[in-house]
Amino acid sequence: MLYGPNTMGGAINLITKKPSKELEGEIGYGVESGKSGKTIGNNVDFSVGTKQNLFYAQVSGSFFEDRGQQLSSKFRMPINKDEDGGRRDNSIQRDKKIGLKVGLTPNETDEYAISYINQKGRKQAPRYAGRYLDWSRYWDWPMWDKQSLYFLSHTQIAGSLYVNTKAYYDQFKNDLRSFDDKTYSTQRTRRAFNSHYRDHSYGAGAEIGGDVVEQDTLKFALNYKFDEHKEHNDGEPIQTTQDAMYSFALENTYKFTDYNKLILGIDYDIRDSKKAEKYGAILANRPHFYSFPDLKKETAFNYQAIFKQSFDGNDELSLSYAKKTYFPSMKDRYSERFGRTFANPALRPEVANHYEIDYQRMFGDTLRLETAVFYSKIKDAFGLRKETRNGQTRDMIVNIDRSTHKGFEFSTGYFATKDLEIGGNYSYLIVKSNSSDARVYDLPKHKAFLYADYKITPKLSAYVSQYISSGKYVLSSEETRLAGFGVTNLKLTYEPIENLSLEAGVSNLFDKNYEYDEGYPEEGRVFFSNIRYKF
Repeated sequence: MLYGPNTMGGAINLITKKPSKELEGEIGYGVESGKSGKTIGNNVDFSVGTKQNLFYAQVSGSFFEDRGQQLSSKFRMPINKDEDGGRRDNSIQRDKKIGLKVGLTPNETDEYAISYINQKGRKQAPRYAGRYLDWSRYWDWPMWDKQSLYFLSHTQIAGSLYVNTKAYYDQFKNDLRSFDDKTYSTQRTRRAFNSHYRDHSYGAGAEIGGDVVEQDTLKFALNYKFDEHKEHNDGEPIQTTQDAMYSFALENTYKFTDYNKLILGIDYDIRDSKKAEKYGAILANRPHFYSFPDLKKETAFNYQAIFKQSFDGNDELSLSYAKKTYFPSMKDRYSERFGRTFANPALRPEVANHYEIDYQRMFGDTLRLETAVFYSKIKDAFGLRKETRNGQTRDMIVNIDRSTHKGFEFSTGYFATKDLEIGGNYSYLIVKSNSSDARVYDLPKHKAFLYADYKITPKLSAYVSQYISSGKYVLSSEETRLAGFGVTNLKLTYEPIENLSLEAGVSNLFDKNYEYDEGYPEEGRVFFSNIRYKF
């Protein structure tokens, strides 16, 4: 609950590495290529940092260039003949990034850090290569830029009492160009346009916590976030969409003994739709500029309870229940997806009730097991339904009453010998909707990942992995079910001296032809090598 709004299914916490020595760093270079010589990709990255008594500093950067994606040799030409295999047409990507981070550490507990990241990218959009459409979109993005400024702090006040704060500003600039045909040289037809996005977000938060008594810890968190999206095509007025979100959360952890504890949390979230503008022909037969009417605030009261029990200190059993809410994003409510859907500003939040039992155990230093059984009942779940307006029929995201998600997960890691580690994970998911005319898309029933890491000699090791996914329903030009697939990857690592590593490997070893979205196949067999030096 302390993370704030829209953590309906949990959150991913990314923690960046900090310097720990007076001078340290690393530099790496990688190259990859498919069968076609025109698919070479290059990647360079570096990091240099210092840790002093009262501060630390770090600078990092990277440059990535992919000159084209390699399609599988099993790929077959689609009906529109816009992709003939080999090197994927219109698939070049470039990206460069620089990052700076400075932190003050006035004592052993307190820290005040500020970081800045600037990323500039451009990419082409591979064309449709499926079995339904006889036409493609001829797009590229000459600009895909992002910059972020963050401040994070931790202050120990007295005893166990602490205060964490954060503040951030995030900016995104994006230009999209659509052309008449695969020459990418003219923009005369109705399908051609130049689209511009200018987005920014800023926010702040604070968390204060400490022990009420020795066994009882109380935490309070406050979060605020403001989002603004601006878009327009050449010759159109700028359309602005704005949202503000607030969150107030309270969490209490009570330890009955060293082996069991109860965690209770509540929070109250507010999403305030400030502005939503559109230019188009949805409300009339000719394009015009308008604001969506009746924008409103949405509120949510969420809560959760978790009981954790350890039987001998090497395991943990968790029983949990949580009621959580997801506020639909600006895209969920207002995007027409380039004429494929209708906007739905009245889309209500999803509300989920989660029930879960999970158990994890360490068997000495050799075996780790984790498993979970879960059941989620979702009210006002999102789904697609056909709607007709002004003689046009399109899909629209709507609340489809109720849906249920249930299944289980299992993962393990096993050190069979001092030189061999094997492991993997598996998840089983069943999703059902109570609405007969709405389907849940993009969720496979079975997913698995298996790996083996073997140290052949003290300096040479081999790593092999297998990813497996069952089929799933997707929505392309029409509903379809994608086939399941399995992808194998192999990597050898050699360390001739301390701090220097050399890698060589193959991704998609057996050159499988597979796709996550209909008409957009993933890469086939690609060879890669990397060199990295740390100091």
